[in-house]
Amino acid sequence: MSYTKKVHRIVQSLELNKVVPFSAVKIDGLSVDTKRKILHRLHDTGAITIVKRGYFKREEPFSELLFVYGSLKKGFDNHNVLGHSAKRLGKARTVKKFSMYEDSFGNYPYIVDEPYAKIKGELYQITRAELMQKIDEFEGAPDYYIRKKIEVKSHHGVQRAFVYIREDAEISDEQEPLKEWVNNIDYKLEKLHSALDAMIEG
Repeated sequence: MSYTKKVHRIVQSLELNKVVPFSAVKIDGLSVDTKRKILHRLHDTGAITIVKRGYFKREEPFSELLFVYGSLKKGFDNHNVLGHSAKRLGKARTVKKFSMYEDSFGNYPYIVDEPYAKIKGELYQITRAELMQKIDEFEGAPDYYIRKKIEVKSHHGVQRAFVYIREDAEISDEQEPLKEWVNNIDYKLEKLHSALDAMIEG
């Protein structure tokens, strides 16, 4: 049995939410450095929470799916918000049709519950409750976006996942809905300049 499995087995035997030192995990031949790395990986997966240097507690398992379609996608500006506790499951699209628009500066998109197209994005597994709370804060939920569950399709099949949706967006007649939001710097600059010109002329 690998050291990782041995550490995980010991962790699973511990009392929930009881803070214990790293030294509570005792395995012959396991170096302090390797044990620390394994425990940090278990923190990322949500099995434990490292509460302070050298101390952790076992957590209740947490797992939710999140469908992202904008700046949280891999390679986009805010992907780092997801951190190490989000596992990318691959590309996905909504089963239901939605309309997707972007803000006037082209910085981010949002979807509204109006049929236009199946939206393309990515599916993630969130393994820590506090990460979901952090994403809520980043997205301004529930004041700006509403987080709700919808059906999405990936190579794993059809699954229900959380998504952030706008419910009170004011959309101008000039805006065309999108099917996919792309990370195009030149396009963003063009949108920014157009928005600034409109503000100056207005």
